[in-house]
Amino acid sequence: MISGFSVLGYLAARTYQDAPPIPARVIGPDGTTLFTRRDVTAGQQVFLSHGLMENGSVWGHGAYLGPDFSAEYLHTMALGIRASTSAAMSQDSSALHPNDPDALDAEIARTLKKNRYDPASDTLAFTQAQADSFHVQQGMWRDYFAAPDRNGGLPAGLIQDPEQLHELTAFFAWAA
Repeated sequence: MISGFSVLGYLAARTYQDAPPIPARVIGPDGTTLFTRRDVTAGQQVFLSHGLMENGSVWGHGAYLGPDFSAEYLHTMALGIRASTSAAMSQDSSALHPNDPDALDAEIARTLKKNRYDPASDTLAFTQAQADSFHVQQGMWRDYFAAPDRNGGLPAGLIQDPEQLHELTAFFAWAA
């Protein structure tokens, strides 16, 4: 029994040591702050206080009436990166064909996998497409919470406060 609880204690300690970092600031390409660590933690509290884990999930852990919020955020962001990459490829005569799905998928993967976190300043830099997606998704989540026919049965207008929507979107962005 002592061995079992020792292992559980060790694993609990490692959970906190290996937790994903939350950057102090997430900035756009022009240096403006998109959201902060406080926004992410406040967004998590919005998520919990409205019982959204009973509707959807984060990282695939939760109810299945609504979306996996982190996966939906990531998918929507990837679509935005695809659109901006395709537009940029259309303007560059030396680029591959802008409708080549393999080239677009490779560019999306490069964009999403590149580590833009600066540990010295505790800052994460978003590309223009990622910053645009963050702004677009605030409206997308506002619309999601506005109507029960689109949100898995949540009450109409569950989250309408723009600040809470900003914080919740910051939490989804961090989770993605």
